[in-house]
Amino acid sequence: MIAIKNLLGERGRLITSLIGVAFAVMLVLVMTGIFVGTTNQVTTYIDNSRGAVWVAQPGTTQMFRSVSWLPGDTEQQLEGVDGAGEVSPILGVPSSFVRDGNQTAFYLLGYDPQAHQGGPWSVSEGRADVGPGEVVLDRVLASKNGVTVGDTVELVDGEFTVVGLSDETAAVGNFYAFVTLDDAAELLRAGDRVSYYLVQPEPGTSASALVTRINEQVGSVDALTSEEFAENSKAIVVSMIGRPLYAMIAIGLLVGIALVALTVLATVAEQMQEFGVLKAVGVSSRQLYREVLLQAGLLAVVGYLIGAGIAYGAQFGIREGLGDVTVEVTPVMLAGMFGVTVLMAVLGSITPVRRVARLDAAVVFRR
Repeated sequence: MIAIKNLLGERGRLITSLIGVAFAVMLVLVMTGIFVGTTNQVTTYIDNSRGAVWVAQPGTTQMFRSVSWLPGDTEQQLEGVDGAGEVSPILGVPSSFVRDGNQTAFYLLGYDPQAHQGGPWSVSEGRADVGPGEVVLDRVLASKNGVTVGDTVELVDGEFTVVGLSDETAAVGNFYAFVTLDDAAELLRAGDRVSYYLVQPEPGTSASALVTRINEQVGSVDALTSEEFAENSKAIVVSMIGRPLYAMIAIGLLVGIALVALTVLATVAEQMQEFGVLKAVGVSSRQLYREVLLQAGLLAVVGYLIGAGIAYGAQFGIREGLGDVTVEVTPVMLAGMFGVTVLMAVLGSITPVRRVARLDAAVVFRR
């Protein structure tokens, strides 16, 4: 009751403090959510390859900062590997989408429309299958450039008709455009070369076993499971955006600790005489410590509930409003942030507790 009374005694300061703690919690959750959402979304194409084995040029272990070239006759060699099912060629390279003088980086993907893998898996408008001279464009990329289904767009140095808008194919600085393998080969002057082969393991054959067989039996290629290829690609994204996001998360934590500490310290400073009286009438130091910690805990928990609620709701608005910025606030993150907020309360209480510990009750009565 003393802790609640002390906090409610200065409601203006309490509201300000709660806003500060809530902001710190929201900042940490949103920054962490952007990190998690971006790293998950950026590999969505790999994740939707249905567990296929990725076969690439030797030394190519990820998708975004390397270019892979493989000869066309590699397909026949892969089909001859024991346990290899459907083999699908993919031709993909980073490029720039130009519209009305504006350039947007995107990833051009050529695939075989007759195959069961390599193309768009979710379409928000139009159709998913493409023919000669047609493209399925990421919906966020299309929206940013004012493109709709039926429009003609320029890719590299060719013109294509937009027949569909794909969903779940956008992350920060990374969009996809899907064309036929033949159109991609012509645009990129690739001849019979491709970038990757997606090889589905036959029933009874694990992806890791197929990787081993391909690396042993097929020369001049590197095979990786889709999980390995995705993890390597995520590592590239983390290397690009990880440092600033880590800094923002750390700043949020420091702000939260500082706000809790300053608020509890100010409250305790105003109540030192009251604490002295309590100590003089026999209240133990342990009980006084508990009151200080309880004040900090109440402040942190209420601020957490406000900040976590805002962050959880904001993820849907950010995803809908921006499209290429994905925020994922998961239950694990919420639970972890609650633990961190409690830790902020404990750390923020260290100085106030020390002041109460050094309090001499006699001083109160001499004043």
